[in-house]
Amino acid sequence: MRLIKTFILHLYMDLEMKEQICGGLQALPGRKTFPFKNNVELLNLIRQLSNEEAMNLPDTTAQNENDSDLTLTNHPAK
Repeated sequence: MRLIKTFILHLYMDLEMKEQICGGLQALPGRKTFPFKNNVELLNLIRQLSNEEAMNLPDTTAQNENDSDLTLTNHPAK
């Protein structure tokens, strides 16, 4: 299963320090913006928000394993 998450990214760049970026990340559909001060904070923030969403999804792996077990018991080998 794939998770698709939509973000709004606001980048702010200082013209004197072009390699340094900062900004805010908004995970839709919510309205809360999470600030970041560098590339590492941005990547960590994306990872954290994505993992929180993935933890709320139902686990379909266990269901698939149970379905295959039922198939095997309904059709015994001859």
